[in-house]
Amino acid sequence: MTPQQDHMSTGLPPNPNGLNLAASWYIALSSRELTSRPRAVELFDEPLVAWRDGAGRPVVMPRFCPHMGASLALGRVVDGALRCPFHHWRFDASGTCVAIPGVDRIPRTARRTPYPTVERYGYVWVWYGGPDPQFALPDFPAMEEDRGDYVGFRFSDRTTGTARQLLENAIDYFHFMALHGMSLDPVAFRQLHDQAHARDNGPAIADDAWFGVQVDGTLRTWSLLENPVRWVHQMVTTFGSGPHFRLLIDGWPGGQRFTTYIEGEEISKVLMGITPTGEYRTVQRGWAGVRKANKHGKTFLHSLLFYAQNRGGTAQDIPIYNTTATGRDSTYVRYDNVLVKYRRYYQSWVDRAALAPTVPGEAP
Repeated sequence: MTPQQDHMSTGLPPNPNGLNLAASWYIALSSRELTSRPRAVELFDEPLVAWRDGAGRPVVMPRFCPHMGASLALGRVVDGALRCPFHHWRFDASGTCVAIPGVDRIPRTARRTPYPTVERYGYVWVWYGGPDPQFALPDFPAMEEDRGDYVGFRFSDRTTGTARQLLENAIDYFHFMALHGMSLDPVAFRQLHDQAHARDNGPAIADDAWFGVQVDGTLRTWSLLENPVRWVHQMVTTFGSGPHFRLLIDGWPGGQRFTTYIEGEEISKVLMGITPTGEYRTVQRGWAGVRKANKHGKTFLHSLLFYAQNRGGTAQDIPIYNTTATGRDSTYVRYDNVLVKYRRYYQSWVDRAALAPTVPGEAP
């Protein structure tokens, strides 16, 4: 089944590269991966090069030199410009060729067009879907001004699922109980319509780019032998937090923010971004952390259990991502109501990418 079959038709063609990808901010690579040397990057099913200019700012642009097609990832940064290894043509942060040895007049077409780029949260993010971002990369205070309040870890999980599959996983609340064994009885799940209800995740996101949901329920008891992920939830309730569970999720078409509460106490936060490297090659990556408690022992326990729950749940999800058909002819039931709304929301941003005047890439 092809990505084109995954397109929920609105009369627009799917994206020309076949990814059916929403216009949005995506993670290209981690900041620590991008040093003073250029680095080859696969993103959006395109060969790109990432490098830092003279001020240390990241640049992400098409990889091959417009002269003879040499890989710029094999070059060097000289005087703040990326120098091709083959004939030493040099390109500045705008992608413009600024120097050619032995040539006074530089051809107008000697350029590569960079993607809009932002560096935050320890990652280099790029905008996909036209030359101008349609909204700012959302804020996540837990990794900036509130960073000292959390103990966390980074994650990176390769899958053969699609970006939409990874993102809608959090909207599909029923799989929490069916696949992960979370016994929430009773359970309440609702779409949020006022960003004030998601303010614990961070400042408001551009309204038309925002989608939020909330899950509430009462946790029941389980056996470790029955399901280790269930046991983690049981341990959290046993060690003094209480039985009421809440998960607050909001995000944009290429990422999400999460806050988890037990008995009204904030336990953890997560920032998830997506790296779509190619057709059915997608990485979910980001940061997950627990809020520091008054007692070091409680912080350590929450960190241990949260890590086990996060990694254990992901280990259950990935085989599903890797083997699920993604066609548009799905049969829905009552509990899929918000999921269907999410798919329509996501598709509206896929359509924006299809309508974008120019996707950054090779010069015409």
